[in-house]
Amino acid sequence: MKTSSKEIKLNENQKQAVGLDEVTMVPIFKTGTDEDDYNRFLLVESNRTIRPNKIANLRVEIERNDLTHENEIKVVLNEDNRLIIVEGQHRFITCMDMKLPIYYRFSNMTLDDIGLVNSVQDKWNLNDSLHHYCNRGMHEYKILAGFKKQYKYPISTLIGVLAGRNDKTMCDEFRRGQFKVTQSLEFVHDVLGKIQEFRQYNDKVYRHRTFLSVYIDLLTHPDFKHEVLIRKIEQIPTRFVHCTKINDYLRMIEDVYNYNNRKPIKLW
Repeated sequence: MKTSSKEIKLNENQKQAVGLDEVTMVPIFKTGTDEDDYNRFLLVESNRTIRPNKIANLRVEIERNDLTHENEIKVVLNEDNRLIIVEGQHRFITCMDMKLPIYYRFSNMTLDDIGLVNSVQDKWNLNDSLHHYCNRGMHEYKILAGFKKQYKYPISTLIGVLAGRNDKTMCDEFRRGQFKVTQSLEFVHDVLGKIQEFRQYNDKVYRHRTFLSVYIDLLTHPDFKHEVLIRKIEQIPTRFVHCTKINDYLRMIEDVYNYNNRKPIKLW
């Protein structure tokens, strides 16, 4: 097993720009290309799942212009003297597949930092974050995973239902590990079960997060009954259509609900 190291050297202009006293020299290490070199590294189970398309894209980039020495992976040392990759797992696997040396440096990050750092830097998608925090044992993420498996709804939709909100910040909070379940699980099961009944009439409406948000509010309306709406949709299914805005959904649902009603109700 072969390992070498280097330090980043600054020229005079760079030293003046940052102030020499403020510079901390970080050693960067380079491995050999033997199997033993690669075997010293470990992937973090709670990190996002490996994506073959990302590996393929990295391979093309490296073949065109190998800058892996400028973009080292970050590791921490465990009690068995193994190098745990906290950032750069796709780069590691790509270099290993291509029989290239691994450039790495030690990090002060903890496993708890992985989701936060990658949610900003590499823009993890919601599935990446769900995988990470479930493997970290976070109970509320496991609850959402259970609902996802049972009801097949998009994660963004389930976040809104379980958190009782539908705003632009909730997905960012989810990526940062700040997701909180505020609704009772019995209520969520009841809502999602009722909404699944709409699937046979309009699959696009049934999956739309805005519709879900509107319908949750309607279920608290004193004069609104779910079974009445289902019965009216069966009578005039072509009027149950996809909308883009909250008020448009309210108008559409009100129109369908009041079909042939002697005493129409106001829903918005």
